[in-house]
Amino acid sequence: MSKSPFKSSGGSLTASVSTIVGITLVLVMLGFLSLLLLSAKNLSDYFKESIQVQIFMKEDVNEGEIIGLQKWLDAQKFTKSATYITREEAAVQMEQELGEDFVDFLGFYPIPSSLDLRLNSEYAGLDSLLIIESQIAKRSFVSEVVYQKALIENINKNVGRISLYLLIFSGLLLVIAIALINNTIRLAIYSKRFLIKSMQLVGATRRFIQRPFLVKGLWYGVLSGLLAFVIIITTIYFFEDQIPLLQGIQALTVFAELFAIVFILGILISWISTKLAVRRYIRLRQDQLY
Repeated sequence: MSKSPFKSSGGSLTASVSTIVGITLVLVMLGFLSLLLLSAKNLSDYFKESIQVQIFMKEDVNEGEIIGLQKWLDAQKFTKSATYITREEAAVQMEQELGEDFVDFLGFYPIPSSLDLRLNSEYAGLDSLLIIESQIAKRSFVSEVVYQKALIENINKNVGRISLYLLIFSGLLLVIAIALINNTIRLAIYSKRFLIKSMQLVGATRRFIQRPFLVKGLWYGVLSGLLAFVIIITTIYFFEDQIPLLQGIQALTVFAELFAIVFILGILISWISTKLAVRRYIRLRQDQLY
């Protein structure tokens, strides 16, 4: 039965624990950055899907035609929701906003029936909206399609700009994280450099020398990834009320994506860093080890 990579002398165990702690802290940093990116995407989707497209009907429209258009919209990929608002409901909403009953004063409902259309985020751009508008406006009973073009332009422009800044910052932080983990693992393997050279001198192949170190590197990544995820989830649970960024993060898909990111990054970076460090010491000459 093979030994666990961590069943060794006290000094080696201490080095392993230190390495896992170092990798875990870096992964926690990457995990919170990933959480920021995932939350930013959800937030941008929320703003895009809040854009209101109002489809006003003509005076002589038949209610069956409106319901038919609503069903057609519900079947389209671009639709998040399509709500039918009667003239009476529109008058009540207007009365609540203005604070006075203008229907009794005018004697009729001044607002036509309409459909309140909300789009899926990927269709909330002006190019898509122009196509959607042309498809809807073909109906003879549709009076006009109204939406705020300036607001849509600003939302998409700002979302794109913020996303670019976040990606650049994420790339820089990822490079720093890889360098930190690589340096941590290299220091952990440094104490084994003479053992690596001794194994090489007695005829051990590179694959044979690398195998136990790569297994340990995988364990480092697995344990560090799990610990980092637990720390992040615990932080969200206890500090959600104090940190605005953490408020409302309850979606299972976000947690699943976050776990995958942290876990995979931990394994990949640890394994690659271990492989590079061991290969470096294998290639060194005897006199270069001192």
